Amino acid sequence: MRHFALVLVAFAVSACTTTATIVSSSDNAPTIAQAQAEPYNGVKQRIAIEPFEYRAADKGAGVGQGMSDMLTDSLFNTNKFIVVERDRLGAITSEQDLADTGRFKQDTVAPKGELEGAQLLIRGSVTQFEPKCKGGSILIAATSEACIAINLRIVDVKTGRVVNATTVEATSANNGVGLLFTRTTLPIGLGAYSNTPMEKAIRQAIEKAVNHIAATKV
Repeated sequence: MRHFALVLVAFAVSACTTTATIVSSSDNAPTIAQAQAEPYNGVKQRIAIEPFEYRAADKGAGVGQGMSDMLTDSLFNTNKFIVVERDRLGAITSEQDLADTGRFKQDTVAPKGELEGAQLLIRGSVTQFEPKCKGGSILIAATSEACIAINLRIVDVKTGRVVNATTVEATSANNGVGLLFTRTTLPIGLGAYSNTPMEKAIRQAIEKAVNHIAATKV
């Protein structure tokens, strides 16, 4: 019986064993040291991305946030910009404020006064988000086509001027999704559309947006 119990315990432990896998990365992305070594006045523009507004007809809780998260990751992975955090800046400043409590070693806390300002601000809005915009039915979902459209504005932070504006449209019928800049799994807010035509349309839109921003000389 003792031997049998040990076998059961071993089986239970092995059954609970989990593995972790990196599902997304980019060969173009800089290392931590490289990102920190980038001069603030270098050739790369410092860019920040605001959470996208959702202006499509259908409900889309979390869609705007998910789209801006994907765009942020993708722009960073191009290694053509210095991407500065703005959406969750509060968490960074709170970490720096811990130095004021006197409970932490001063040589280990993040110093204040070294956050970098953005030169360019990306503002976006989702104006169309239709998982079934063409064809298909409840019975034949495989024939459906998904459509998405986003408006992008690049704003010069120094002057507040809009220096570039464009509309990006994509459908699941588009070919050639490169997935060079976007992570494998969809972020929170978009996860419900994984492995659907909508996922392909989302990735198409992000890739087109990244290529447009990277090609824009501002």
